[in-house]
Amino acid sequence: MDDLKQLLANWIRQSRKTAGQSQEDLGAALARELGDDRGYTKANISGWETLRHSPNLKQLMAIAKVTGTGLPPGIVAAMLGQQPSGPIVAPESPEPLPPGAHPVRIGDEPNTIAVRFVKLKLHAGVAGFETEPVLEEGGSMPMPQSIVEKHNLSPAQLLAMRVSGASMEPMLFEDDVVIINTADRRPISREVYALNFDGEACVKQLINRGGQWYLHSLNPDFGPINMRSGQCDIVGRVVYQPGRVVTGRL
Repeated sequence: MDDLKQLLANWIRQSRKTAGQSQEDLGAALARELGDDRGYTKANISGWETLRHSPNLKQLMAIAKVTGTGLPPGIVAAMLGQQPSGPIVAPESPEPLPPGAHPVRIGDEPNTIAVRFVKLKLHAGVAGFETEPVLEEGGSMPMPQSIVEKHNLSPAQLLAMRVSGASMEPMLFEDDVVIINTADRRPISREVYALNFDGEACVKQLINRGGQWYLHSLNPDFGPINMRSGQCDIVGRVVYQPGRVVTGRL
């Protein structure tokens, strides 16, 4: 538990600094996000960053949202009292750019493949899916060639799509982009999939409990849904989100 507190403290400090926020700035942003009239003072944020106190899951989700950073894999499970499937590792801090350097724009990165950026066209009660191209970002999203090769992925069977809704926060926020492998539709417990559920596209974690499959949301405000309660078809497994590999059991 002490290791978890240290990880949380480091992550909060790193996320705040990456977002260019002071402790007062972060406190004010949290008060607005959580609708807390009492607000969050510099002392509150400092207490979290120095291990005197630790935020709860709702506060962590708000920090992730207002700083634009994702929680380290395994944090949500640990906060909910579940056993993470692997070590909880904090994301690496981005290296500062040298003087005069500029960030690389999407699509300019070397050693990447272009994954088609699409909207899913689904129909209730009908297996399979159609797509329509998305023109923004040039109609494609870059994915590192090294990840494609390491996970034996076929570029022709990869699709990029946007996440809708808040059910997968703080891992995935609305309008985040994920890349799915449409060749991989075999359900594996704790993996994340794009699904056709009664004609609606959704991104959910699949959980097997007592021989029953459930659509699981990481956001505790959303309850599990038994796959048998509707017509459910797996479109593909989520394998990548810009900056990190998603597949590998959360």
